[in-house]
Amino acid sequence: MLKWLKNKSKMKNDSLTVKQNEDGSFLVEWDKKDPQWEFLNDLTSPEIESIVQQAIKYDNERQSST
Repeated sequence: MLKWLKNKSKMKNDSLTVKQNEDGSFLVEWDKKDPQWEFLNDLTSPEIESIVQQAIKYDNERQSST
């Protein structure tokens, strides 16, 4: 599991949720009116997928360097 998914308790007021499905895919949801995440409203699914993939890559690199 990704480190940033484990830190869910730190984000209680955050409307962004990222859930990993059993098949390894991810479900990303957010409050469309949340000013912190409303920029996602204008992105395509492939663009959001790319953001998630980059976050995973970043997390994996951080874990391997510690």
